[in-house]
Amino acid sequence: MTDISVGMLGCGTVGTGVLTLLKRGAKQIAESLNVHFKVKKIAVKHPDKKRDTELTENMQFTGQIENVINDPSIQIIIEVMGTLNEAYDAIYQAISNGKSVITANKELIALKGPQLTRLAHEKHVDLYYEASVGGGIPILRVLSDSLITDQITGLTGIVNGTSNYVLSAMKNDHNSYEESLKQAQELGYAETNPVNDIEGFDAAYKLAILSQLAFGQTINLKQLNRKGIGQITTEDIKGASRLGLTIKPIVIAREKHHELYTLVGPVAVSRQYPLATVNGVENSILVTSTALGTTSYTGPGAGSEPTANSVMSDLLTVTHHLLLDESGTSFNIPVNHIKEHSLLDLPLKYFVAINETTVDKLESFINHSEYIENVVRINHSYFLITSSLVKGKKAELVAFFNKETKGSRFYPLLK
Repeated sequence: MTDISVGMLGCGTVGTGVLTLLKRGAKQIAESLNVHFKVKKIAVKHPDKKRDTELTENMQFTGQIENVINDPSIQIIIEVMGTLNEAYDAIYQAISNGKSVITANKELIALKGPQLTRLAHEKHVDLYYEASVGGGIPILRVLSDSLITDQITGLTGIVNGTSNYVLSAMKNDHNSYEESLKQAQELGYAETNPVNDIEGFDAAYKLAILSQLAFGQTINLKQLNRKGIGQITTEDIKGASRLGLTIKPIVIAREKHHELYTLVGPVAVSRQYPLATVNGVENSILVTSTALGTTSYTGPGAGSEPTANSVMSDLLTVTHHLLLDESGTSFNIPVNHIKEHSLLDLPLKYFVAINETTVDKLESFINHSEYIENVVRINHSYFLITSSLVKGKKAELVAFFNKETKGSRFYPLLK
């Protein structure tokens, strides 16, 4: 039996899930790998806090990260703190010390992943981060291993459970945006400060990681077309439903003519579209590739044990490499530098929500426009489906509606 010493940075929801799965799976791991994991030290903000002694027996809690990453007996570091700068410094030092690292930190990997991966290769250690995207969905392994010989041309997905829960509640329970967000917070699906989730930052980080593996491309997050869900009204949800659509928080990356088109934000999808029925905190990612066409990967996008399961998968991979002396084979480093654009630069159909307006003028426009395919009126609001619009024509419609109405919202449409 080989003992593997592990150190952890953080012991919150995901960290506790990791300890739970380690204890539950100890016998199976011993039988299949002939390995025993010993969690020696855990760095936390409050080391004296009362904890589940059954889970943490014989584990040393410390308030100093250095006590974990500089311990020469520890071989693998699991980082589940969720911070950026502190986590980066800790992981950089751990890798420099010759330790393999597993992290669930999406912001860190989106912004600093390539640099840390290069360092890991130089030091002949592993850096894995399956849990950073999709919770329990093994999507990064699919992109880096299963589809390594295929050519990926597109990614479309729901990767933020908070936003998806809020929009699902608005549609299914007929609640307002504020009511739905409050409910998500009460259930633990949304943070007290939910900006990262509802404004699309969390989803943008995940799209960046997916694109690193799918297209070998590091997305420029500052230039990414990103929108949150805060502007969506219950009337928009109703109008979309009347037209056979539903609004979902979606990330998109498409390679076209050797250029990458990306988008993060609310998108209207038809009821037949594969992501239309993905509700609550569930995540789903569609991958389009040359050999397989479109494949779908769906599962719990958050939660203690689903996310911890992805950490455990990485832990077993890293351990296997340690035993075979094959460390240093982490996820791929992005190597491409193709031009990036907003998906909105391509011809697209749109679902348009129009606030209270001058009825006669708008109806005259709708009746005579070749760009309007369908329309429904609810009280004083109008909801339209346009034909495919090039960027310039869309800009003309936006200008017209903003001039003649009290505001309009354009949602890209996928059927």
